[in-house]
Amino acid sequence: MVAATPLPVTGTGTVRAGPGVYKGCSIRDTSGAGNTVKIFDNTAASGTILFAVVLAANGAATDVPGDGVFHATGLHLTSTGAIEGSVRV
Repeated sequence: MVAATPLPVTGTGTVRAGPGVYKGCSIRDTSGAGNTVKIFDNTAASGTILFAVVLAANGAATDVPGDGVFHATGLHLTSTGAIEGSVRV
C-alpha cells in the first residue's frame, strides 16, 4: 500500500488536476457559521461528487474511503465558507 499525500485546502478551488486516487480528506469549518463542502472528480464545481458533507459551525469531518476512489479528471473542492484541512491523494 502506498502512503497518501495530504494536500492542504482552505476553501474553494482545484486541489489537483489529472487522474489519480482520492484517498480521503480531513476538513474543519473555520467560518464559525457552518459550511457545505463537496469534492468533485473534475477541475470545476460539476461532475461526479466523491465526497459531500454539511459541517456545523466549527465542525469537522473525515473521509477514509478504504482503498481509495479513482478520479479521472482531477479533484475540485467547493465550500460555502472558510475551512482548513487536507485532501489526501
